[in-house]
Amino acid sequence: MNIPEWFQDPRMKDISPDKLTFLLNLAKQIEGKNQKQAMPVLMGAVASASRQNLQFTPEEFQLIFEIMKEGKSPEEKRKMDEMLKKARGVMKGKGQ
Repeated sequence: MNIPEWFQDPRMKDISPDKLTFLLNLAKQIEGKNQKQAMPVLMGAVASASRQNLQFTPEEFQLIFEIMKEGKSPEEKRKMDEMLKKARGVMKGKGQ
């Protein structure tokens, strides 16, 4: 897998290298998957991040999704928004 374009966005510069590595590995895992296939991977990633003591701030989480949505079709953006909403629900359920 090539490094995704969103990963090189200058707005990502303030995110720690450990978090960026984690995100790159997650991107590899969900590449080519639809929303239904990606959700279990995403939920597992939330648990894995917690075990690794990686906590993304709400601002980091929002920024990452906003960058990833750039250039996507309205339908793709809608699906990503749904995924973000579900992920936030899971994260809130884990006390984050």
